Amino acid sequence: MGICAIDEFDKMDELDCTAIHEVIEQQTISIAKAGITTSLNARTPVLAAANPAWGRNDLRRTPAENINLPLAFLSRFDLLWLILDRADMDSDLEMARHVVYFHQNKESPALGFTPLEPSVIRAYISAVRRLSPSVPQELEEYIASAYSSIRQEEAKSNAPHSYTTVRTLLSILRISAVSPAFHLYECGSVNVCCLSQ
Repeated sequence: MGICAIDEFDKMDELDCTAIHEVIEQQTISIAKAGITTSLNARTPVLAAANPAWGRNDLRRTPAENINLPLAFLSRFDLLWLILDRADMDSDLEMARHVVYFHQNKESPALGFTPLEPSVIRAYISAVRRLSPSVPQELEEYIASAYSSIRQEEAKSNAPHSYTTVRTLLSILRISAVSPAFHLYECGSVNVCCLSQ
């Protein structure tokens, strides 16, 4: 199984959004060619990158407002990462030095550490894929209680809309099952679940 990587996700037109929506939600793709209509499996992870609507993320706005995509669409993803561009003298200077060095020398500066060999990364990914991680029963109850508590807190707040849906619950269950596999464990724990929230 491969991965579907989409850049400039925020620039998709309505027709593309409709097409990718089926793939993400139902993990199928409908095809109608030469009088034949069929639906094919499209079970692959989707990794999408989108730019903030105003050039950088506004922390007072929701991810949906920042990315300018419908929340119903974003809720199909298990995880959203916001990469913030904060002005920081040390990191800005380090980045500027890197860019200047690359511009002048046409190669990246020395890393200062030895990166993992591709064969090690491939072996690790292969080992993780052989596992069949699960969520133990006591963790299921913890997740159900936490989900219910979050929903109650959102109901009490004055927020105009809620972001915690059954899709969120399913995402937490998937992440709680898969997270232990990264440590080569078969079973999840409450600590791993807390991190995934």
